[in-house]
Amino acid sequence: MRRTNFFLLLVLSTLVLGLEPITLRIGDTSATYYREYLNLFDDVSEYESAVVCIVVDGDTVKLKLKSDPDSLLTARLIGVDTPESVHPQKSVEYFGIESSGFTKAILEGKDVFISFDWDQIDAYGRILSYIWIPTEYEGRAYNIMFNLLLVSSGYGHAYTSYVFDENYMGIFIEAERLARLGGFGLWQEEKPDSILLPEYDPIVYITSTGDKYHVDGCRFLEHSKIPILLSEAVRRGYIPCRVCKPPELEPASFSVVEEDFMTAITEEGSVVILYPDGTWEFEAY
Repeated sequence: MRRTNFFLLLVLSTLVLGLEPITLRIGDTSATYYREYLNLFDDVSEYESAVVCIVVDGDTVKLKLKSDPDSLLTARLIGVDTPESVHPQKSVEYFGIESSGFTKAILEGKDVFISFDWDQIDAYGRILSYIWIPTEYEGRAYNIMFNLLLVSSGYGHAYTSYVFDENYMGIFIEAERLARLGGFGLWQEEKPDSILLPEYDPIVYITSTGDKYHVDGCRFLEHSKIPILLSEAVRRGYIPCRVCKPPELEPASFSVVEEDFMTAITEEGSVVILYPDGTWEFEAY
């Protein structure tokens, strides 16, 4: 029943945000993506062709540039962090083997494109990159971003500790939220402690370096402005700006009251009833 309810929450959430989840078949592997992001590569003006030689971990690979066949570079994927599976000082983390296996199944031995942000090399000498993989969907060819595919399919977190392209950052955050709602991959055993679809959940804005969320027009958004749902901003630990005074949201309570349906009481006082057959309704509380 929990999977049914999570799927329902995912459907309702994507309807609100105008996103359409799709399933991509890449070789023998299925992955979740979003139709609205199929054309992200169209805006990439500078990139290089490469071949992935070795998958080190879910978010790290070794590749050779087509322009330099003798090269063997270690590439760290931007904006995503997968559970550890080969860290010399850490034990294998939950879902680390699965994440590494997902990356290996899709990337190892494959021709790809790579693009970069402003910092191309990290402190460990790895190239920081977005990896784009050719695929087909409904008879059309696309180059989709593998970094995002990891997050949207539930094999990694949106890694926002280090700043990257703001447009991508907002997309990654939302992709992680939807993966959590759907119970995909590493989120499949997570038990929600609050309703994830409150009645009042407006878009607010965060910055690439701050710890506060804002309303549109706040002076602190002059140089950085990343859209995010209020509920997700609260979940990620952002606090309201004291200057623009954005709306505040306390997580609503969540409880299973009977085995044949689930209810959640929202902060505004309504009850959402989610039925296993996929139907739902609001009731006065």
